[in-house]
Amino acid sequence: MRKEFLLLLASVAATLAVALGLIRWLAPGLLGVPADLALVQVDRKLPPFYEGIFRSADLKSEQFLLQDPLTRVRARPFYPPLGGMGPHDLLGFRNRSVPRVADIVVIGDSQTYGNNAAIDDNWPSRLGRGLGGRRPVVYNMSVGGWGAVQYLYMFTNATVLQPHVVIVAFYTGNDPLESFAMAYGSELWAGLRPDPALRGKDAPAVTFPAPESEWWPVTFEDGTRTVFTPTLRLASNQDHPAVDAGYAIMAAAARRISELAGPFPLQLVFTVIPTKELAYARKVARDGLAPPPDYRTLVRREQRHIEQLAGLLDGLPKARYVDVVGPLQEAALGTARLYPENINGHPLPAGYGVIARALARVVGPLVPEPPRGLVAVRRGGKGMELFLVSDEGAWPLASPRIAAANGWSLKDIPVVPRRAIEGMMIHTVLDRVDPKRFGKAAVLGR
Repeated sequence: MRKEFLLLLASVAATLAVALGLIRWLAPGLLGVPADLALVQVDRKLPPFYEGIFRSADLKSEQFLLQDPLTRVRARPFYPPLGGMGPHDLLGFRNRSVPRVADIVVIGDSQTYGNNAAIDDNWPSRLGRGLGGRRPVVYNMSVGGWGAVQYLYMFTNATVLQPHVVIVAFYTGNDPLESFAMAYGSELWAGLRPDPALRGKDAPAVTFPAPESEWWPVTFEDGTRTVFTPTLRLASNQDHPAVDAGYAIMAAAARRISELAGPFPLQLVFTVIPTKELAYARKVARDGLAPPPDYRTLVRREQRHIEQLAGLLDGLPKARYVDVVGPLQEAALGTARLYPENINGHPLPAGYGVIARALARVVGPLVPEPPRGLVAVRRGGKGMELFLVSDEGAWPLASPRIAAANGWSLKDIPVVPRRAIEGMMIHTVLDRVDPKRFGKAAVLGR
């Protein structure tokens, strides 16, 4: 009997082992699998991360813009610096790298991307340099061909960088019709449609680039020359239901961005970049030139649209509106070359500089000074961690004793959020005494 019992027990154990093996092989989820051994199927819920980041098709593509199901187009990652385009970072945005945190994030189209200028001469880069010695981290999330719908979508991603300021720059030259096309062309954005009776096919036809028959070449009295394409730009400012809907979508996107910004410790700044035609309108009038009818209509309607949109933007919670039309028109009265002499409607570096300076006056006070000296940072749980912060970065301190030995008082140490040092160079733990380098006078300059 004992022998039979042991044989039965061994048989049951063997059967159970085989069964468990089969279950783990055929249905591992029933037993649980260690995370580092679990395999998942490629599906829409959990796409493979690295395949998405390092898409060989993207990296090998010769196209500047790639298709995207949510934003229609996106810029190619790692695009090289070529003339007035690039370089692009891993995400396809015009930056040299992706920061851990950013002080300022800008969102827009090619006018904000900075066509016609090297990366250091577009207005986001000039804005960063124009804020003095603070050297804020400015991250540009702009792509040519985008409109208000893409700005709204990208704002939800911009908050990951914990910015102090997010600047959204509309462009009246094509944003209305591009916003209309996105909202009425995809059910994903149907909630932004102001008129359910309209259809995507209701948009007016636009010829791009403008044919030569629609050009208005101009030479001003001071010798400044350019070519206007008023008929092309009037397409997004004409009296048309799709254009009206486009501006309504721009307003709705701005309101939604303002709502989404509510929980975050950031300030919104909106601006509206005008067409080249409107930027030169005062100069055209001053020199007594005789513009074609489409130019006069464009200037009148575009100005009205900007004034109406600006009134809405300036009244949104957590938002401020910055006028760049006036500064561009004022600068255009001089001899500086703000725009190319051909039909290209993107500014040159001097024009981007005007936009940057106008924004800097408002944005500057919204970006806090970085911490300096001995500061305390809250840990994830309880307690504090001491850092010594200078222009060289931040050093975690081995102990309060090291701070005191370097001449720092341990009373009333300011507490700063961890975000305040996350964008800095974090050095190794400071465990030595060197007042000449780490003392109060050396760090604070006094």
